[in-house]
Amino acid sequence: MKGAINLQLQGFPAANRDAEVTLVNNATGQTIKRNPFLDGSLAVRDIDAGLWDVRVTHPNVIAPIHTGKIRVFPQPRPTFVPIPIPEIVFRDTPIRDIPDANLAPVQQAVRRAADSLAPISAKAPGEVIRASDWNILAGAVQDLADNMLQLTNLVSPRGHDHPEIAEKIAEVQDNVRRFTEAFGRSLLEFRRELEAEFLRQRLTGALDELGAPQATRDELLGRVTQLGTSLQAESTVFTAQLANTGNRLLTTMAELTTARPEAAASPNVRVLQQVAQQYVVSGTATSADAELKLYNRTGTASGGKISSVVSRR
Repeated sequence: MKGAINLQLQGFPAANRDAEVTLVNNATGQTIKRNPFLDGSLAVRDIDAGLWDVRVTHPNVIAPIHTGKIRVFPQPRPTFVPIPIPEIVFRDTPIRDIPDANLAPVQQAVRRAADSLAPISAKAPGEVIRASDWNILAGAVQDLADNMLQLTNLVSPRGHDHPEIAEKIAEVQDNVRRFTEAFGRSLLEFRRELEAEFLRQRLTGALDELGAPQATRDELLGRVTQLGTSLQAESTVFTAQLANTGNRLLTTMAELTTARPEAAASPNVRVLQQVAQQYVVSGTATSADAELKLYNRTGTASGGKISSVVSRR
């Protein structure tokens, strides 16, 4: 006697759309592959009684999302088999571009219902309708009604949202936001450190060429050291320090070049004055983007900071 089973996928409804259930009979090796409905239900009728292996796969996951064994009993009433689908296996997996409606399960189920009626469709007038024939007819009608209900849910034009897609987009946006914030902060700190080191090297060379007194050297180099301790400050705070330092550098360079006019044409003095002028003109930057643009301008004025800093090291 044949048996029947009703499978029900539970736990993560979003996986029901593209899930595939594979049944393998341990005794005969018969293999049955079916796709469940969107609600996770799957009815398999007229199969051999005995022990069957069950495997549920999904194209978004490499490994099977469920494996197990079930026993099919030789009885007309289907055996109910719940299959848990853990949501965690779908976490951080890409969302596939899939069609809005998958009609393959409906087509398969209707075809099976039609095939089951073939043995009793050739009754002659007056021929007895047995109970088994009636059961086949009733089962086919029930399957057809269930499939029509599923079909209306699949193809009915109705407005709906996709919360699973919205959640995935929100997760991706949050990951991108955290990454950009961390990367932007590290990039800004690197540019500040590079700016301070470049300024120290140029300032040290200019002070040596101008013969600056020790008190002046200590004051100006101390300002640069203060910049190095403020790498994590807000843009308004750090660029305000740059503007004050640039203003002090211009004043000091003017005084020192008056005493030594021949040193005014040296590369260190000339580049230092141009960079300090950019600090003063730009003033306080209110955003990281404006601060980075300031460093682009000072880099252009100096002919490139990275090459000069690396070569001097």
